Amino acid sequence: MTPSPRDNDKIDTTGVTNDVLDGSATNDDGESSSIASSDKALLEMLGLTSLNEISTNHDVDENEQAESLRENHTVEPSREVRSRLPLLSQDYLSTVKFLLYEQYQEKSMCVFPHQYSIPADHMRKLTEELIWGGPTVHADRSYETIQVYKNGTIEQRRTLTRLENFVDTHPGWKDLCCGYLRQLLSAALGTEMVLFKEKLNLKPPGGSGFAPHLDSPSLRVAMGGHGPQTFCTVMVAIDDANSKNGCLRICKGKWNEANACTVIQPEQDGNPDAGGRAGAIPSEVADQLDFDDVTCKGGTIVAFNGWAPHRSGANASPFPRRAVFLTYNPKCEGDFHQKYYQRMEKLRNEWREKAGLSNQQKRLDDEKLEQTALSTIPKI
Repeated sequence: MTPSPRDNDKIDTTGVTNDVLDGSATNDDGESSSIASSDKALLEMLGLTSLNEISTNHDVDENEQAESLRENHTVEPSREVRSRLPLLSQDYLSTVKFLLYEQYQEKSMCVFPHQYSIPADHMRKLTEELIWGGPTVHADRSYETIQVYKNGTIEQRRTLTRLENFVDTHPGWKDLCCGYLRQLLSAALGTEMVLFKEKLNLKPPGGSGFAPHLDSPSLRVAMGGHGPQTFCTVMVAIDDANSKNGCLRICKGKWNEANACTVIQPEQDGNPDAGGRAGAIPSEVADQLDFDDVTCKGGTIVAFNGWAPHRSGANASPFPRRAVFLTYNPKCEGDFHQKYYQRMEKLRNEWREKAGLSNQQKRLDDEKLEQTALSTIPKI
C-alpha cells in the first residue's frame, strides 16, 4: 500500500529558533565584526566555531592569495579520534535496535537519540581538517556560483560547496564512517552494513538546496545489476539545522521499491551529476507529498532509506549549514566503495569526451576554482 505521509509534525530535535539566526555576522563593508565574549554562547548554540571571515585584499591576485591561504592554514588530521566518540558496548548496541528498528521500518527514517550524537565540535574539527588538510587529504570537490549581497550590490562568487571520496585518506573520517557510524547503523537495522559513498555538503549562506528526489535510482546507476541494490543514507549534522538554513526535509512513510514515487527518466548520455542522474521526482508528484523539516543540533545522526523522498531548501541564513551524508549498503550485497568512485570517474570522463570537454582542461579549471573558492571559506 502506498504511504499516505500526511504527517504535519515537524521532526524537531533542537530548541534553536529561527529568530536566533536573523542577525548578520558582517558589518556594512562586508567585513567580519569582532566577537565579544558574550557571543560565545551564541556560537555554541548555532554550532559554529567562528564568525570571522577571511578578508579579501582586492589589490592582490585571487589565485596568489588563495595559494597563500592554503599554505598558511593547512590543518593536520587529528590522531585523537576514538576518544571523542561515545563508547559502543554490546548492551549499548542492543538498545539501538530496540529503540529504532521499528521506527525505521514504519517511517523509512529514524533520528538517533541524543546520547548517540557525535560532539558537534568534533564534527566541525573533522570538517576543517578536510578542507584545509593539504595534499595528504584527497577529496573530489564541487563548486557553486553564489549570489552575495555586498556594499549595496549583488555579486557572484564561486564557492566550494561539496566534497566527496575522502574517507580513505583521512583517519578521523575513516574511523567515524567505517567504525562508529557503521556499527550504530548495523545495530539499528539488524544487519551488517558497509560504506558505499560519502559527501560533505558545506551549504554556505545563499547556497542552493536539493530538488525532491530518491537516492536508490541514482545509486544503482554506477554499478548497475552488478552492485548493491539496497541503500540507507546517514546524515550527521555539523551545524545546527533548521528551516531557515536549508535543513533536510523527508516525506515519512513505509517506502520501498514497490510503492516508490514516480521519477523522471535521466537524459541519455547526459551529465551523470546533472541531467543524466536518475531519481528526480516530478514537481507535480512532489507537490502531493508532505515533507517534514528535520531540525536538529550539530552532531545529530539521522538515517533514511533509499526510497524515502527527500529534499532541502536554500540557505537563507547568514551562516553555513554543513552536513555529511553517508550512504551504506548491506555487507551481504558486497563492498563497492572504491569501485563506485572508479566507475563514476569513468562515467564522468566519458561524458566530458562526448561533450567535447578535455579532462586536462577540467582539472586545470578545477584547480583554479579551488584556489578562488578557498578564499571564501571562514577561517578558524
